[in-house]
Parts: sequence; structure tokens; C-alpha cells
Amino acid sequence: MKKIVIYYFSGTGNTWWLAKALQEKLSQHKHQVACHSIETLTAKEGIDLPGDFDHIIFGFPVYGSTAPKLMLDFMHHFPDAAHSQTVSVFGTHALASGDTAYHISKLLAKKGYLIKQTMHFTMMTNLHIPRFRFLPPRNDYRVSKLHQKTLPKVEKLAHAITFDKNIIVGKNLPGFLLGYLQRSHVDKLIATASRDFEVDMSRCTRCNKCQRICPVHNIVKTDSSYTFKNNCILCMRCYSQCPKCAILIGKASSDEIKYPRYRGPEPSFDAQILTNHISS
Repeated sequence: MKKIVIYYFSGTGNTWWLAKALQEKLSQHKHQVACHSIETLTAKEGIDLPGDFDHIIFGFPVYGSTAPKLMLDFMHHFPDAAHSQTVSVFGTHALASGDTAYHISKLLAKKGYLIKQTMHFTMMTNLHIPRFRFLPPRNDYRVSKLHQKTLPKVEKLAHAITFDKNIIVGKNLPGFLLGYLQRSHVDKLIATASRDFEVDMSRCTRCNKCQRICPVHNIVKTDSSYTFKNNCILCMRCYSQCPKCAILIGKASSDEIKYPRYRGPEPSFDAQILTNHISS
């Protein structure tokens, strides 16, 4: 039996769902597994907790073949390995990941961790906006159907962790080339899309949920509306979770049929569970 911890960041719920599914599979293998959204950890917990575990897992959504800034910052401040600790890194994505998990794992290898598994998991898309029209998200049977296709791969990772088997995805030339190409453009994409955020006050009920759930505190309430600062990471959380679809990314996104919001991996999902701000 191993003592395992999963650290994850999830914007709209996909990585949360994957982390929970992996926790369940590992528990079935008789491991002791803790699971933490990094948004709920204090700085001291992030430093003190890792030394107690045999195996550490990091999970995040793939943003242009890299991790969200919040997870990158968490990893950069992560302590050096306390002993011969092994690590898994997984990314959740809608389209192509390139070498993401392997690329990110090198940050941890430099801290003395032994990288055992890097994997990618296909989940429902959440990015479909006027400037960047990818596949529209679905909020129906296709979500659970995709989960059922994903679970055997989750079990594969749990099995590899249990029996200390190596699975390294992305360590090849095609993965590197795709990853390099996407990473060279992702910052521009995020900056461009972030400039289009606004609030339709005819829809807004001033419930403040968007402000509470923003992982980087980018949303500021004013007397008459909300304003957006310049540190958005394009996690799509406020846009997806606004109960009235009042958050827009370009005025055309007011059309909820053409630009549907992704409501999460389960009908009851609420992004407030990812943060320390659960109450209204």
C-alpha cells in the first residue's frame, strides 16, 4: 500500500472529475489517497504536505501544451523531494496535447522527483467563443459517454502506479513539435481572448459568484457592474458557471445556442467546491 496525494487545478470541472475518478481507482487498489484542489491549500500546506507521501500526482487542464499559470506557480514553489518519491503528471484536454505532461514533469524532475507516468485524458471541451471557434461543449449524454470511455485509461494509470510501471506519453518528436508550436502561441491567445470579457448587466443578478470563483481574483465588483483586470488565465470558469450567462467573451457570445456554456462533468457540479469560497 502506498500513501498517495493528488494535487490538481480544474477550471470547469474536468480535471476535478478525473482526479476524483483516479482517487477512487487507487483506493480500490488499497492505497491511502488524499486529493486536493490547489486553490484550497495554504502556502504552508503546499510546502509541508508532500514529504509525507510516497507518490505524488499532479493534474491540470492543458492550455496550449502547457499547464495553467496557477499550477505552474504551484509547481515552481513545490519543495524538493524529501526522499525517493515518485510522481505522475496528467493533463485533461479536448483536442491535441502534444508533449504537455512530459514537458511539465521536467520541472519536478529537477527537484529530485522520479517521474513514473505522464498521461493525457480526453474530456469535454469548454472553449468555444467568437474569436476561437473550436468544438462547442455539450451538456448531455455525451459527457457521461466520454467518461465511460475514459475510465479504462484511468484504471491503466492506477495500475501503473500500483505496480510501479513506467508510462511516459509525449516523449517523442511529434509530441515535442506540436507542444512547442502550441506553447509559442498560448500566451497571445489568452491575452487576446481576455480582452473581450464583459458583463451583460441586463442579465446579471449581482450574485457575485463570478467574483468568488475566479481562481486569480481577476474580477472586481464596482457600483454599477464588474470589471476585469489583466491577470486572467482563461480558465473559462466565470463564463461557464454564471447562472444567467451574463459573462460574455465578445458580444456575439450572448447567443447561448451558438456559444453554449459548459456546465461541468456532472449535472450537480458547482465550481465553488474547487475553492475556499463555498458559501454565498
